[in-house]
Amino acid sequence: QPNERQTTGDRAGEKVETFSIPARGIMSKPVITVEADTNLREAAKKMRDYNVSCLAATLNDRLVGIITKLDFLEPISQLETTTPNLTIQFSVKDTRITPDQQAYMIDEFDSFTRKYQEAFKIGTLFVYIKTHGAANTREKPLVHCRLQFRTPKGTFVSSDESWGIEPTFRTALDRLDRRLLRSKELLAYNPKYAKDYLHKMGLPEDEL
Repeated sequence: QPNERQTTGDRAGEKVETFSIPARGIMSKPVITVEADTNLREAAKKMRDYNVSCLAATLNDRLVGIITKLDFLEPISQLETTTPNLTIQFSVKDTRITPDQQAYMIDEFDSFTRKYQEAFKIGTLFVYIKTHGAANTREKPLVHCRLQFRTPKGTFVSSDESWGIEPTFRTALDRLDRRLLRSKELLAYNPKYAKDYLHKMGLPEDEL
């Protein structure tokens, strides 16, 4: 912890240990906010106008998230591609994904992509996987899998907890599929998704 002179906050000019500074000594205020449905162009303009690197996102005056400059990288990188596409990213904790397991999940995602590419054009599926350390009689770990599908039409989430990485991911992806099929964003885009949902649920199409 190097000693440095504090340049902002109540302790300006004092020589203090850098990592001992309280958050209030470096934080920016007042908090700059945007509504959760604000488009990225307006959000970026607000960051420039107030010279801040992040914005608090609110819904009905309640904090629902934070958007940072880093969050802009994914949609910007998508704009630079010749063909808009859907991508997948993994975050793994307390376990290791083998090449075969990763290949399985990517293959499942490819099928998912073919189904929804036309509707969403661009988007990223974030896969969060962690284990709880326990194992069943077949030595498969107890796995928690959370999916977050970020698209221009909104963010969709699903999760599952079961034994083994592949079946847990498959069930979580299936739940995400059902959530997408019954979402207003897709139904407004094309009624065929409503028929797909009814078919998946084993319901007659006359319930549309």
